[in-house]
Amino acid sequence: MKIPYVIDNIHTRLADVLNYLLEERPYQQLDIATAYFSIRGYQQLRFTLPQVGGMRLLLGDSPTDGEQVGLRPNSAAYLRGELNAEPLTEETQQLVEELVRFLRRPEVQVRLYLGHPPQESGRRRFLHAKCYLVYGGKGQQLALAGMLNPLIGIVGSSNFTGPGLISNRELNLVHKTLLDEDEVDDPVARAIVSHQADQRVSPNLSQLNKHLLKSEVGVRAIDDLVRWYDDQWVLARDFSSELIDLLENSKFGGREYTPYQIYLKALYEYFRDDLDTDLGQGPTRSAVELSEFQEDAVKKARRILARYDGVIVADSVGLGKTWIGKKLLEDYAYHMRQKALVICPASLRAMWEDELRRATIAATVISQEQLGIDDFDIRSLIDVDVILIDEAHNFRNRLTKRYRALETLIAANGRRGRDGGRKKVILLTATPINNNLFDLYNQINLFTGNDRTYFAAAGIGDLYRYFLAARRESIEVGSIRIFNLLEEVVIRRTRQFIRRSYPDATIGGKRVNWPDRRLRTVRYDLEDTYEGIYKQIVQRIESLRLPHYNLEAYKLADNPLDEFELGRQEALVGIFKSRFLKRLESSIDAFRISVRRALEFAKTYDEYLQDGIVLDSASFQAAMRLVSADEEDSEVNGSNGDLPHSRAQAIDETAEARAVIGALPRLNAAQYDRRRLHRSLSSDIEHLTDIWYKIRGIDYIDDAKLQTFKALLKTELKGKKVLVFSYYKDTARYLYRALTQAQNADWRAEIGNPNIRRIDSGASPKDRTRLVDLFAPKAQGREDLFGTEQEIDILISTDVLSEGQNLQDCGYLVNYDLHWNPTRMVQRAGRIDRLGSTFDTLTICNMFPEEALEGLLGLVRSLTQKIDVINQSGFLDASVLGEVVTPRDFNTLRRIAAEDNRVIEEQESFLELASSEVMLSELQKVLATEAREWVTDLDDGIHSGLQRSHSRGVFFYFTAPHSEGGRAHFWRYYDSARREIIDNRYQIMQLIACGPETPRFPPPYDEVDIYDLQERIIADILGNIEQQQAAAVVSKPVAEEQTIASTLLQQHLSHPDYNRGELRELRTFLKQPLVGASVSALRQTIKDFSNTSDLQPLVTLLQSLHQDQGQVEHAKSDRSPRLRLTRDDLHLICYEYIAT
Repeated sequence: MKIPYVIDNIHTRLADVLNYLLEERPYQQLDIATAYFSIRGYQQLRFTLPQVGGMRLLLGDSPTDGEQVGLRPNSAAYLRGELNAEPLTEETQQLVEELVRFLRRPEVQVRLYLGHPPQESGRRRFLHAKCYLVYGGKGQQLALAGMLNPLIGIVGSSNFTGPGLISNRELNLVHKTLLDEDEVDDPVARAIVSHQADQRVSPNLSQLNKHLLKSEVGVRAIDDLVRWYDDQWVLARDFSSELIDLLENSKFGGREYTPYQIYLKALYEYFRDDLDTDLGQGPTRSAVELSEFQEDAVKKARRILARYDGVIVADSVGLGKTWIGKKLLEDYAYHMRQKALVICPASLRAMWEDELRRATIAATVISQEQLGIDDFDIRSLIDVDVILIDEAHNFRNRLTKRYRALETLIAANGRRGRDGGRKKVILLTATPINNNLFDLYNQINLFTGNDRTYFAAAGIGDLYRYFLAARRESIEVGSIRIFNLLEEVVIRRTRQFIRRSYPDATIGGKRVNWPDRRLRTVRYDLEDTYEGIYKQIVQRIESLRLPHYNLEAYKLADNPLDEFELGRQEALVGIFKSRFLKRLESSIDAFRISVRRALEFAKTYDEYLQDGIVLDSASFQAAMRLVSADEEDSEVNGSNGDLPHSRAQAIDETAEARAVIGALPRLNAAQYDRRRLHRSLSSDIEHLTDIWYKIRGIDYIDDAKLQTFKALLKTELKGKKVLVFSYYKDTARYLYRALTQAQNADWRAEIGNPNIRRIDSGASPKDRTRLVDLFAPKAQGREDLFGTEQEIDILISTDVLSEGQNLQDCGYLVNYDLHWNPTRMVQRAGRIDRLGSTFDTLTICNMFPEEALEGLLGLVRSLTQKIDVINQSGFLDASVLGEVVTPRDFNTLRRIAAEDNRVIEEQESFLELASSEVMLSELQKVLATEAREWVTDLDDGIHSGLQRSHSRGVFFYFTAPHSEGGRAHFWRYYDSARREIIDNRYQIMQLIACGPETPRFPPPYDEVDIYDLQERIIADILGNIEQQQAAAVVSKPVAEEQTIASTLLQQHLSHPDYNRGELRELRTFLKQPLVGASVSALRQTIKDFSNTSDLQPLVTLLQSLHQDQGQVEHAKSDRSPRLRLTRDDLHLICYEYIAT
């Protein structure tokens, strides 16, 4: 091979030259100076390098802006980066093993340039030079070989890397000591200098003289290079062992990592974005002061919003979700000048307006109740850029008016805001799930717009089916099944997690106080209140038939039954019976009012039935409400309560009620067995009448529960600010009357004449705000009210105050009735357990009946089980079920009664859904120690072995760049027994979780072909993404009504009365998912068409919807977090053998 003077990797590759020289001259010495060294550089010389007699490798260092500056020598960082990036292949594995064997040879030396002798201290200097010196070896028979070592010197730009040796466009100059004959008398060189010929040079210069002259020039240059190399060599330190360690520590090396190291490596890489303080950083100027844990939530929310245009902040109660939301609004409404809207409960509207005004954030604030009004005008809001929804769980039911109005508002204007981008939706709620997982589904749908392929990039091709599969499980198990989705869009952290992970958290320079929470059980005798008639009352309740709520069961035999409606109505009967029992426990007055209303309703309904009129009970309630007495001031608690009677005459005498009855749909009376209906109603009236006579005379003085409560206020809670909760408005009002009546003046004087007030749904938003200010003036920033006579000492409330209120001036809470849903206890506790509380301990008193508790629980459990059977048959929805009681709740009630303080935290954790917070907390603890350095320094692609008694397989963790920024995470576990691949990250986390003491189990290398299995995992990842992407670009799943409407339009394309192009455009519009309100309108219009065959109303409706909502396909591209991945994009983080 002829060696040129210039090597540029275009005409001649440096690797080819070096291989030629080393192959032609075995056993010779090789010196290399290079800024970087890589395994791919070694690969180019892997067959000739082992032949060298000796080698010196001098590694330089150069400045960089990379993350490794200051952490390790840059040459090492380059090699380490290459090793981390290399795919795990058998070929590379063998290559690295070869390189390690080569470097271990005693004649191979590696040094790292310092710029000063190793024994001296000083600032490290950088060596950016690259040169290759090839010496003559023993046994060389070339002329002058002994005098002219080294033979060749190459200096230039090529590093000892794969690209440097073969592919980069480089520039290297070659110096030679021995020349070929044609190089001595080079015609090209002679032609170049011919015009500069010096006549004084002898024309008779011999060929030998020319040879020596040119060789001397090369020899001198090479001699200078050798002396330069030797000078730099002494200014470097030994790096051989460190280089070998780098290789051994990589995924290709032989270092044996522990399962705990793999676990921490997986956690660190998974949570790295959350730990990186620079990611998600917003504008620096801010009027919203947050604690550290709130700032972290804001950063994560920003990343989620950037990717999905929607986020759910579901931290536990009392952790400042309002402030997190306010900070996000500041981003959009203040810094970006976007149009913002806040939707909150009416009770929180004034609070939000005040908070936004203080932070100078421009936003419209409307109440959730306003959205539910039929004539609410959304036209001025259709172009909002960002919508914040406080207490978003109130939008868990997609059938409500407020939900329909909100989804229509979000869908309007093609889902675009004033700035032209897709609307951002921020949901704040501590309890995203109340009844079942579809509560969460409906809230997420607010920003997905019913697009079931919205999360295709996250591996969820059909969101509806994803939730449907999870709903078959309990909420706890189901939330694990949707864990991957929760990680994408939900921020959820419990109080104990925040307390544990941010022990030194501050707000405004003050350390956050975390009070302990103490449960206190207050027992009373329920049977004592009912004077020994309690069991008789319960038996009467169990005997009720409530036929007016179960009409389907009274159809005559020759009329077809609606199985769905039958199941629904049977459940209603159970629900109403359980409601009687719950109100019986709540207070005598709440139960008495229920009995009174039930008697009036049954008697009135029976009177209409006797006239041959059968009415739907739910509709009939509307007329009854118009003539029912308001119990606010009635003396139903007195001893002279008259027997309730039919309200039929009152309805007939009230024009409005008469109009309502007249407008109600009449059921076909001929289809029902009216005699049997009447007998059942008569039976119920008899039972209810008996109950009424037994309870009507029970007064305040006879109420054992009330007297126990008064005793509590007189002793343990005397002089304390106390918040009293009841689920029922009737109970709250009863308590207020009982405590403030004139007869109790002496008792009030004994406890210091506290200011007692009441608040429930009957209070206006303005009155609620005033009462909250008077009860918690410090928390509300109303120091002017603190210590005044107006300040409230005891506040009796329903759950209108269980959402979003800051009442941390108070340290004592009383739950007057049982927690049939323990979620409510957590929500209520969150009213006083909030940031800014100065109490060391918060006391939560719970009133429990003594002997009657188990019997009451048993009755409600029996009814609940019957309802659950019907629900499992698919006959119910959330609008019927209301507040669901689960078996878990009954056990929780017993633990609350036993003053088990762990219940609150456990229930809080249960509410938080499946979460990775425990793992994050564990990682943060490790990173706060000296172990941080080795955790963050672990190489990519490393592996270990872990023994598990219940599973056998291999865990793989890959990452890939995400188109929306950050990284996509792919966790896969191959279950060898089932031969299936699992992608649920929560389940995999539980599988690989271990401690530092967990021993390494020898990986079964002989049993598992890791390279083949890795290819299967990669194929699964890429195949899943491709499948989800394909599903996202084809026709999206739409409502059946849209398909029917599109078919009707197609059938009329040739109709002369309609514009063909317009119908086609409307059919295109129907291909996109429509919100529920639009689908409902379509359903009714299609129904009308079946009667009239007139298409025009359908066309008119679709034109209106198209104009209001626009074509979302264009807006979708702004969000569309679609992944476009190839095999090269996947980066192996770690893997682990799981063996039994």
